[in-house]
Amino acid sequence: MEEIKLKAQCNKCLGETNHLLLHKEDQPWDEEIEHYTIHGSETFNMVKCCGCDSVKLMHSSWFSEICDEYGRPIIEISYYPPAISRAEPKWLSEIGGLLPNNEMRFVRGLIKEIYSALHNDSRRLAAMGIRALIEHMMILEVTDNGSFKKNLEAFQKAGYLSDKQRTIIEPILEAGHAAIHRGYEPSSEDVITVIEITESLVETIYVHSKKAEKLKERVPQRGNT
Repeated sequence: MEEIKLKAQCNKCLGETNHLLLHKEDQPWDEEIEHYTIHGSETFNMVKCCGCDSVKLMHSSWFSEICDEYGRPIIEISYYPPAISRAEPKWLSEIGGLLPNNEMRFVRGLIKEIYSALHNDSRRLAAMGIRALIEHMMILEVTDNGSFKKNLEAFQKAGYLSDKQRTIIEPILEAGHAAIHRGYEPSSEDVITVIEITESLVETIYVHSKKAEKLKERVPQRGNT
């Protein structure tokens, strides 16, 4: 049997790559509504990436009543598991050895939920989750001071944020607040920007600082000579 290849999104390679078609099921349909027939089709392709060998289900569908400006049906494609545009940070698995169990479970779990929202294009949920993550980090490090603003001030006063970092982090917090209370729907680009900045903050506080402490313990101290 001749091999058939097609382009598909790969979550491991993080991009569109060549995939080998393993199995295909076509399910055309039609329906008559008041003497008018509508029709469409669903196609299920089981595919394997030619680069990393990961396997996924690729679902394509079209409907006769949804067309582009030239009258051509618009084909919608989705993947199972969902296609992702950004991989979880590599250091996420390291947090378990750097934080107490209860803190590790919450921080790591919330980051994974944020990525789950991102992968399902639930951008508002991702923005809300990022705000919740930053708020929890502040409470972990400086306790709860009664309000978000006071927690942020204490967080900065404790040395976790410089003036420059605070000006960067405040729009992130505002985006999460707007998504919760003002119906704000961030774009994909906005969410990626917010995630990148938040990841840098988490990595600085929980990964780099803890590794630096462990390194300090291993480095021999200078003598009194």
